[in-house]
Amino acid sequence: MASAVGLMAGLFSCLSLFVLRPIASRLRLLDAPDHRKLHKGAVPLVGGLSAFVGVAVAWMVGMVGMPLAAGAHGLFLVCAALLVIVGAIDDARDLPANFRLGVQVVLGAVLTFASGTSLTTLGNLLGFGAIELGFLGPWVTIAAVIGATNAFNMVDGIDGLAGSLSLVALGSLALLFSASPRFGVELALTVGIACALIPYLMANLRIPPFQRRIFMGDAGSIFIGFAVVWLLVNATQPGEMVMRPVTALWVIAIPLMDMVAIMLRRARKGQSVMKPDRDHLHHIFMRAGFTDREALLLITAAALIFASIGLLGDFYLIPEWVMFVGFMGLFFLYSRALKSVWRLLVLVRKRYVRH
Repeated sequence: MASAVGLMAGLFSCLSLFVLRPIASRLRLLDAPDHRKLHKGAVPLVGGLSAFVGVAVAWMVGMVGMPLAAGAHGLFLVCAALLVIVGAIDDARDLPANFRLGVQVVLGAVLTFASGTSLTTLGNLLGFGAIELGFLGPWVTIAAVIGATNAFNMVDGIDGLAGSLSLVALGSLALLFSASPRFGVELALTVGIACALIPYLMANLRIPPFQRRIFMGDAGSIFIGFAVVWLLVNATQPGEMVMRPVTALWVIAIPLMDMVAIMLRRARKGQSVMKPDRDHLHHIFMRAGFTDREALLLITAAALIFASIGLLGDFYLIPEWVMFVGFMGLFFLYSRALKSVWRLLVLVRKRYVRH
């Protein structure tokens, strides 16, 4: 089922790219360059829309005959559709940040409470026994949904980055879900989203046959974050858990660390934590002299390494508190180094060019 849904999602996503691109200007779904966006010309913001269309159509076709389109997962797609619509309106009209956040809270709450799926435990993060969430579980889940949704939105800064990091997370989840027959529906959804992203990623990077670039847009980045965190929550449900909660931190390490570090820095400066800037990891690589393609490869490689550490830790049952302490240590180093890491990157870049 997963392979069939994946093939259909990729096909419908590709077809929708060709349909949406010509009408992007009429829908005002264009990204024009400004002081933060240095690309040339207005670029269509239809990559995320095409990916969602591919997933939704493939899901409806593949799930024919299943009760309510596989229950909670059908509800997820409805909430995701509303989120994508709001994201597309934001791409066209620049909605207020508070309104966007409010929509995410409402849809996260609807999905959590209506589906009955939420985090129940954080695992043995501190070495003193499992941290059970009890009645706080749904609220922690809503916070996680909002956090991951914005993490993938914030990391969408250079060509291919949001798509590549999404594929790292989705690939990790596919490996986890494939280990248990119980998670066949989750596996199909994961593979479907991953395959739907491939045509967008090829167009974004202008890989033949795509010659004209497109961007994911807020509609796409928030959909990916929403989907990834929903799948992560499903992977940690009691009964037949396919991964421990701490593993999720490693699977989305780069988007998560980048978002939290940037928000902490803005808060220390007395700025709004939602204020856009050019202090993300990919911006630092660019200031250090790397091309956007070099930055993409290095950051994606780092994400693969971190996700592999998380998966190996889960497979070999390394104590959860060890994995958590390791992640917090990594985040501390990342946050501390963010201020001056560009100097180190300049030296690395010079040596790389010399050789």
